[in-house]
Parts: sequence; C-alpha cells; structure tokens
Amino acid sequence: MKLIQTSEFALRPVATPHSEDMPKSELMLNGLPTGKIIDGAVLEAAIRWHDCLLAFVTDAITHEETLRVYLFNDCLNIIDSAQLGWMYATGVFSLLELQPPNTVRFLFFGDTDWTLELFGDEVFAIPFFTDPRGVSRPLRFHRRFQISGSPRPEPRQSGSSQLKKTKATTATGGTMRGLSGQAIQILCR
Repeated sequence: MKLIQTSEFALRPVATPHSEDMPKSELMLNGLPTGKIIDGAVLEAAIRWHDCLLAFVTDAITHEETLRVYLFNDCLNIIDSAQLGWMYATGVFSLLELQPPNTVRFLFFGDTDWTLELFGDEVFAIPFFTDPRGVSRPLRFHRRFQISGSPRPEPRQSGSSQLKKTKATTATGGTMRGLSGQAIQILCR
C-alpha cells in the first residue's frame, strides 16, 4: 500500500455540455490519456494496493462537496465505488493515513474520522443497510471495500433564526434557493 504521485496518476477535466452537469474527468496514467471518464474534478489522493488503484476524488462544488471513492483494477476499470456527502454538507478531505495492510483513514465531513477497509476478494453486502449515513453506492450485493464512520449532522439553525437570516439574505438580493416552503410563504406575504 503506497501513495501514488500525480505524475503517475492524475485527472484531466472534461468539458460537459451544460454548466449544471456534474464535473467529469479523464484518467491520466503516466501523463497519457486513458479514455476512461469518471465523475469528479479534483484528485485528492491515489493509493496503489496490490494490483488495484484507490482514488479519492472531489467535485469542487462549494458548500456541497462530495467525495467519490473509486477502486480500479489493473486495466483501470471500476471494480467498486462509493460517494460520501449530502445536500449542503461541506467537506474538506484531510488527514489521510495509510494503515497497512488494507486500511485507510481520513477526515471529510460530519466531524468524522472515516475508515476504509479494502478486501482482497468480493464480500457480500446488503445494499442500503451496510453503509453509514452519508455514504451511497451503486446497487450491488458485493463490495471490494467497506467504509465506516459515524458522521454528525451539520448544526441546524432554529426555524426563527433561519427565517431571520433568510429575510436578510432576500432583502439584499440573495437567492431563495434552499428555503423551506414555510419561509417562502412568509416572505411572499
């Protein structure tokens, strides 16, 4: 298990037809394009583990960051993936720690120390019940890695303080994105 330098493995942003589309990137191996496209914009870290490559990729979207975790085989085909994040959750990928032979620890969001354990072979998993809150995956019954952690929800403001903040923001020309129906009704009176 070892960290890979960006000269060996990197991402190159790919233009998307609409500005609202999620960012996509092409995998670059030893500075050469591979033709493999993944979701995400910023390579936070890449780790070589046996014949596999583990990549941590963020979207570079302010105030709603998502961490995408990809496990590639030696042909750069995705053999497992997961994403960490939820609406309006902010996250900064940090404190990456390799714990050989098969564990990686890191911080991302929810004031949580996340642990990722890699498996040499596929392991049976029941979708929707085996991952912690904030982790989502494609629907599959087998995994090549498990993510664990107990994220704490981001602090929420009370209804009245949220409403006051909303009124001030709207009065200064801010957007009404993300307001609750109740707050919009009060503002529109």
